[in-house]
Amino acid sequence: MKFAALIVCLAQPSYAQDDVIVPFPAVRFVEEAPDQPQRLGPLWGVRSEGAAGTYLKVPAGFEAPLHSHTADYRAIVVKGTWSHWVPGGGEARGEPLPVGSYWTQTADEPHKDACISAGECIILLINDNPYLTVLEQ
Repeated sequence: MKFAALIVCLAQPSYAQDDVIVPFPAVRFVEEAPDQPQRLGPLWGVRSEGAAGTYLKVPAGFEAPLHSHTADYRAIVVKGTWSHWVPGGGEARGEPLPVGSYWTQTADEPHKDACISAGECIILLINDNPYLTVLEQ
């Protein structure tokens, strides 16, 4: 009896095609929306097109209005103390998330965020699929 072997290779996203080093002072922050204080610092990929890593920088005391996103994301607090909560889940406000804290957010689920530290907050956002912010009415 003869057997044939079939090897299937599934395409995996490749994040390190070339060595890349970006010192933090070289990150170019741009406004996300007119008349809003938040700034985005793209690191890899283009978040509106697919897999990407992006810094979000906001001033102390900033509270985002109720919003959602078109893709799931993962987030890590890099600077400051953050708060993230889902009002529809019964949370009046999220617990303080200091540097190093991590959370995930499901696509299309309305939620709120705030920088609750005395200084600015910087968050690393990581998405695998096209990601846009949608303000809730």
